[in-house]
Amino acid sequence: MKVNDRDCGKHSGIPSCCVLWYIGVWKKAIMNIPKLWRMYYSVNDTDNVEYIRCPVCILLDYTIELKECGCHESR
Repeated sequence: MKVNDRDCGKHSGIPSCCVLWYIGVWKKAIMNIPKLWRMYYSVNDTDNVEYIRCPVCILLDYTIELKECGCHESR
């Protein structure tokens, strides 16, 4: 069975909005445009957050504690 970012995100307890943001807009656009990538990280508290948050969760300062996900072992 092929494991993808959506599955890993759900297993880790990451909010659906952040998973969709990561596999959609962030992964396709921001990773390919260095200026936007830098702007994203300038507003995100990357020291205390271990996953990519969507803009709404950043504005609300909403974070979760990640759960263990065994998906990486099957990749």
